[in-house]
Amino acid sequence: ADKVAAADRERQKLRKQLADVLLKGSPHEATELRCRMELARAPITWTPISPEMVLGNHERRAPGMIYGLEFPWTAALLEDFGPAWLTSAFRAAGTLHEKNRVTSVTIEQRIKIDAGNNAGKFLFDVTYESPSPDLDTQLFAKVPFAMTPETKMDRISSSVYKQPMDMQEINTYRLLEASFPMKTPKYYYGDISNETSNFILITARIPYAEMGEEVVGKRKLAPGEVEGPYDKCKDALQLRGPPEDYYMLLMVTAARIAGLHKRGKMCSQEVLRASLRGLPADPNNPQAWGVNPSAATNEAPSTMKGRLQQAIRFFSETASVVFPEYVKTDAFKDKFFDNMMTWSAYAAEIQYWLHHDLDYVSLGHNNLNADNAYFWRDEHGKLDCGVIDWGGFGEGPLGHKMWWTFNCADFEQFQRCLPNYIDVFIATYREAGGPQLDGEIFRDHVILSTFGNVSFMVRAVPDCMKMCPAKEWATIQDRHDPRIAGNINGKSTLRTTLHVLNNGLRVLEEMGSDKVLDKFIQEVYVGKWGLTPKSRKVIFGE
Repeated sequence: ADKVAAADRERQKLRKQLADVLLKGSPHEATELRCRMELARAPITWTPISPEMVLGNHERRAPGMIYGLEFPWTAALLEDFGPAWLTSAFRAAGTLHEKNRVTSVTIEQRIKIDAGNNAGKFLFDVTYESPSPDLDTQLFAKVPFAMTPETKMDRISSSVYKQPMDMQEINTYRLLEASFPMKTPKYYYGDISNETSNFILITARIPYAEMGEEVVGKRKLAPGEVEGPYDKCKDALQLRGPPEDYYMLLMVTAARIAGLHKRGKMCSQEVLRASLRGLPADPNNPQAWGVNPSAATNEAPSTMKGRLQQAIRFFSETASVVFPEYVKTDAFKDKFFDNMMTWSAYAAEIQYWLHHDLDYVSLGHNNLNADNAYFWRDEHGKLDCGVIDWGGFGEGPLGHKMWWTFNCADFEQFQRCLPNYIDVFIATYREAGGPQLDGEIFRDHVILSTFGNVSFMVRAVPDCMKMCPAKEWATIQDRHDPRIAGNINGKSTLRTTLHVLNNGLRVLEEMGSDKVLDKFIQEVYVGKWGLTPKSRKVIFGE
């Protein structure tokens, strides 16, 4: 009780300081005070929810967990709630002074955002009674997918299977905006209901130079103009320069965040565990990770077999036109099946190994693809970036996070440049405050992480067949066909699944992920842990 009272007094003191700074118009100082005020708040605990709760409650209004206000979760509701609600919301979040107010809200009708796989998005404009250069009038909102037939499963996936990802993204902006070593859009408000799973996140709108244009990446931009917006899995079509320049910048940015966290400059372990994503289990307790020498530790072999057989038919027959020619061969199909079954048998053991040495674990973005950053160049042509889409931001294996940066990149540059990316990441991580890492171990972490990602894509094959039925594939000639290259049903899920699955298959055949998997079994599972390799019966259920 004493700690809670002291924290409340500290928050009230900071709120008074913040009010003075908001009047002065000092945006950086205001952001620092706002984050300090939020960090002084008692942690807000999420209670796990079920699909039935989401289906039953998604249309119901409820107060948010953070600020206690009922909130809108669609563009139409925001328009209905109007300027009065935005005024109350921004004041509660410490982003608008009590003597100022929002006077109008206008939903952007011309530009629709249909990119991404996890949430709905829209743009809107506001006006203020007392305009100020540090108050953005062009804003962005992220909300749940609507519960339509096309996006129902995506909504359940985000709200249930990835929970509390949406809350973690709000918390990342709310708590850490002032701590990042790069830009991120200014936070204005965010809240979520544990009863309904509805949420809203409001930030400044990124001033993309080509927002709403059909073709991105062609016209000349002035220094400081923000490129794009770029879309997922379209590097070759959209990036304005060599992809290596963009991804090297992402590596440096990710390494800085990870290194700063090791120095204690991002957030405390208490904040990480309570408000972001901490480690799911004790890194020194194998059993806590599900390690089990006598069983497959991903899912039952019979279940995994069925999924893999369906996936093999998909990439070697139905959709073979977008995959390498070798995927049709019996040799590759056998290699894929055997290695995915083996990975599935050792999945928990691999996760334990990836998390066990905490030098290789730190704070980071969950999937820092090129579309989750925004880029601009200075007057000398030097590339710089900011970062967005912080869902799932938290602590995890850095090699895993690196793969999830490149899973939507083009394979050729990943294969060619991976050694350089690893070298630069390790050096930057060390310079920023992290420990020295071993490059070979780090590469093994990256490559082993591809198996789990491929498993996710295998699970998504039935959904792919719904978005593009078999009869359509008969006339598709390449991956640029709009039936699979566009954002289908308001999301990039189909294109992403095809692209990531293709990259995973190519890592297996062209970068030897099977050899890295065998190396883990022989050198770590057997050599270091002293265990006997799992039997064929355990792996294949035979």
